[in-house]
Parts: sequence; structure tokens; C-alpha cells
Amino acid sequence: MSVCSLKRRIDSISKQLDDSENNLITTQLNGNELEAVVKKINRMIENEQKVKVEIRREQTVLKHAIADISHDIRTPLTSVVGYLQLAKRSAENEEQHTNISIALERARYCSTLVNDFFELSVIDSKGCEPVMERVDVNDLLCELILANYPNFEAKGITPRFADNGRSVFAQADRKMLTRVIQNLISNGTKYGNERMDFVLSVDEAVHISVSNPISENEIDTERIFDKFYRVSKSRTTNSAGIGLYICKHFVDAMGGSISALAKGGILTITVTLDMDDGYM
Repeated sequence: MSVCSLKRRIDSISKQLDDSENNLITTQLNGNELEAVVKKINRMIENEQKVKVEIRREQTVLKHAIADISHDIRTPLTSVVGYLQLAKRSAENEEQHTNISIALERARYCSTLVNDFFELSVIDSKGCEPVMERVDVNDLLCELILANYPNFEAKGITPRFADNGRSVFAQADRKMLTRVIQNLISNGTKYGNERMDFVLSVDEAVHISVSNPISENEIDTERIFDKFYRVSKSRTTNSAGIGLYICKHFVDAMGGSISALAKGGILTITVTLDMDDGYM
């Protein structure tokens, strides 16, 4: 075999190895050392393919297990929260009231965490298909701000939203959009202080912005929507870093976009959705 012929065949093997499909290598060589090398490479490729299949299978099993465990925990944990609420109302003294309040707060956090992990496992294992409809974003914002007033008061946060009474319609899945806005509010009450500003604007699309002052010195806005990203490295932070990841997943599923900007001690997260033709 000529040197040029050997070089061409080696180049062919090299190109096949670069193939992202990771198919087996083919060659025209017969019974020589290069053919033996090709056979070894093919065995390595086959083993790698088997490993990838097994990893995907194990990941699927794990995600389903997390979903099942989360589902089994949710019901008794909801009962625990209910019983603690009753105990708080019947506390006989200030010390009991304080201790039960702390226990209730932690139980609610655990309940939120379990719900987040359940939703995360469903998203990762099954994906999510939005049911798109005409949603009045102005009305939904007002509804969620009012529903969260006790949380705002408990954290000393003043919500500000200039509601002009005009309907602003977007194409969205109402349940997903509700969860997105609720997660943004929850994120703001965890890390923000003093106030939370809601701005609804319209151009070619509908923009929902939620802003609040932040005490953290550094926020990586490029990673803030990553799964398990935490603003604080402290293990005592009441967050698993799931809420904003779920927000991005839902917004992407609805065909929108979400972005974060940290400037001048203010964190602003903006959700952009397609405007419905019924905008008034």
C-alpha cells in the first residue's frame, strides 16, 4: 500500500471519529495493523454507546423516583402545616407562640421545597406542554400582588404597581405564567428589602418586570436561571435555587424570554411574551 493511500484512509478514519453521531468506523483495509486499531476503536465506541444508554436509563429512573418520593411527602407535610397553624392559634403564652411560629415557618419552607422538587422532576422527566390562551396580564399581576400582601408585610416590603385599569393581553399558559410571577415575587421577598416594583409595558410584545433592592454584593445574572444556582453560598439560605430555573423553563415553553439585570443595587427580572391581538 502506498503512503498516499494509507494517508487517505487514516484521514477517512479521523473524519469518522469526528462525526458527532458516533457511528462505528469503516475501512477498506484487510488484515493489517491499522485494521486491528480500527477494531479496537469500534469496541471503544460500542462501550461508550452502552454507557450512555445506561446513564440515560438511570437518570430516568432517578427522576421518576424523585417525583414519587416528593408526591408521597407532600400530603403529610401539608397536614403538618395545618396542625401547626391550629397550634399557633391556641398557644397559651408568648413563648409557645414564638416556638410554633418558627416551626410553622420551617414546615412551610419544607413544603415549598418539596413542591419545587416535584415540579422539577416532572419538568425534567416529561417536559411540559403549555396550553396557550389569551391572558389578561394586568389582572393577573393585581391578583398575585394582593394574594402576597401578608408576605410583603411580614418582610417589611412595599409592593408598587401602577395599575391604570387597562387590560393587557398576552398569549400564555395561565397556570405557567401564574407560577412564573409567583416565583419572581417569592425570590424578591427572600433576597430583597424595602420595596418591590412591578412594571407592565407593551410594544411589539408584553413585558413584565419585577424589581427590588438587593443586599448581595455579587449576583451572576448569566447564571441566575441555572438549576440550583444560589445568590448566597450559605447553606442556611432558604432556597434550593430551583424557582428561577422553573421560571425560565416555563417562559421558554411559552415561546417567551426572561432576562435579569443587576444595576445600582437593584435586581430587575423581565419576562417578555407575545402580545395577543386583543390588546386594548
